[in-house]
Amino acid sequence: MARISDEDVRRVRDATDLVSLVQERVMLKQKGRLFWGCCPFHQEKTPSFKIDPATQLWHCFGCGVGGDVYGYVMRTDGVDFIEAVRLLADRAHIEIAEEAGGVPRSLRERLIAATEAAASFYHDNLTKSPEKGASAAREYLQKRDFGSEVARTWRLGFAPGRGALVRHLTKAGFSADEIVGANLALKGDNGQLKDRFYERIMFPIADLQGRTIAFGGRVVGSGEPKYLNTQDTPIFHKSANMYGIDRAKALITSSGMAIVVEGYTDVIALHEAGVANAVATLGTALTREHVRLLSRFAKRVVYLFDGDAAGLRAADRASEFIDKSITPEAGRDRVELFVAVIPGGQDPADFVAAQGAEALADAVADAAPLLQFSIDRRLARWDLDRPEERSRALKEAAQVLAPIKDSLLADDYANYIADRLFADVGTVKRAIGAARPLATSVAAEGGEGSLAEPSLRDSPQVRLERDLLDLLVRTPRLRRRARFLLSENLLTEPAHRAIAEGIAQEGADMPADVLVGRLEASLPGAAAVLSGGTFGDVADEDAEAVERDMARKLKEFDLERRIAVGKARLKQPASFKEPAEYDELFKNVSALQRELEEYRSGVRDVG
Repeated sequence: MARISDEDVRRVRDATDLVSLVQERVMLKQKGRLFWGCCPFHQEKTPSFKIDPATQLWHCFGCGVGGDVYGYVMRTDGVDFIEAVRLLADRAHIEIAEEAGGVPRSLRERLIAATEAAASFYHDNLTKSPEKGASAAREYLQKRDFGSEVARTWRLGFAPGRGALVRHLTKAGFSADEIVGANLALKGDNGQLKDRFYERIMFPIADLQGRTIAFGGRVVGSGEPKYLNTQDTPIFHKSANMYGIDRAKALITSSGMAIVVEGYTDVIALHEAGVANAVATLGTALTREHVRLLSRFAKRVVYLFDGDAAGLRAADRASEFIDKSITPEAGRDRVELFVAVIPGGQDPADFVAAQGAEALADAVADAAPLLQFSIDRRLARWDLDRPEERSRALKEAAQVLAPIKDSLLADDYANYIADRLFADVGTVKRAIGAARPLATSVAAEGGEGSLAEPSLRDSPQVRLERDLLDLLVRTPRLRRRARFLLSENLLTEPAHRAIAEGIAQEGADMPADVLVGRLEASLPGAAAVLSGGTFGDVADEDAEAVERDMARKLKEFDLERRIAVGKARLKQPASFKEPAEYDELFKNVSALQRELEEYRSGVRDVG
């Protein structure tokens, strides 16, 4: 795993102005100290996306996401943290060093350059070569209604083999190690290089920025394997990349839905028909990494399977993606997975050619939730009129729900199964409780040391805690108050306590944006939490008074909570071993109530 030094991460962050970066894609308008615009991550008419130049944080109050400059690039470009640093370093013309076993940046760029050069070579062969193999490739594509315009749009190519690519890349200045490293050639027993792909139609595979990083090759005529893909390389991992994602990500983001198919030609056919949010896996089944990649752009994923027997078998395997990320309890991280099967045993390309885009849109609209599809497929294996087989059907259906057995969604589907099997819902719930999952989880766990999301996102107390931390970050002379908040236990959220500890440790003099960078470096997720501050402008001379008002309100929340707990206990007198314990608690609750009234009336103030 590549690593970029903390110093380089800081240099790149300091060199990037968030307002200027966002203005490259979003029209912003300044109001007071903040900038506002329409969110680039969801469709809206009224701007709810804010940027605070002082802290260099952004937040959308419409979809609830936020963070720092790296978080913005990760979400807009769908890249991981390392790649976000690389992109911003390029933008700022900053040289960075990658450490700890990562691919040196110069080598990575050379491998991409070699792959790009190969794509141009293959495309020229397809479109210009008079040789028999290239002619056969053009004829095949024409039969699929992929004419010269489609070939140009998708940069399709033809690999002649016989060392032609090796000679071309060598002449262009690429070394043998670079050509082999990009998996464009193999080294024979005699040490000579030979082209990896020959006599194949070539489908370039691009990364999220549109750079060619790999290929899929379809044999022309007979031959095995029918499809041959680039093996994993330092710049390509087939379980994490998807064909067409660079072209589809914009519509996936704006529509909120991704359509996943299994073939390169399916993607091209759907895009050419106007279904431009389609992507394909790369010779593998859908993986956990694929779902994570797509969830950066949309929260609804429709897996579109061929209607033949092989397609249905693949659809059945989709149940391995059932986990807590599809439940309402996942909150903003929820991913909705749906399954649609093309009717008539056709693949998506043939279906859209015969029936049109509207018919395909209808099939996608009729997609079943993955849970329902998986349960129905398992129930369909059994004769539900026979008690013995209903018992086996219940066991299989319960296994589908095992990974989410404690969720509200599992309760809903327990009722669904009970109706299908004419069974008591309690019996179904017991079966779910005893079932073991069919497969492992697909959800992405948070990184080590990262901050958990606040558990009460919409509560007034949590919002007040976040606003107060935001005020401390923006007002250096108030940062000492972080220790007071901690000593008085006024912060209920673990994430907020961790941020307050960071503020207390970092000192009082550094600029707000530098402090945010330090907090994010030591507490990944801190920027996203702080970005949600909503208090607005505070005049410098009023900052102390505002802070004390907010701290007093948090103290009132704390007292209200302690009083409520005490009163609940007093309602259960049987739980006290001695009458004196009841009397003591009654006195404590009464004292807390008097203290609360003193804070509310202004008689008492926070320290």
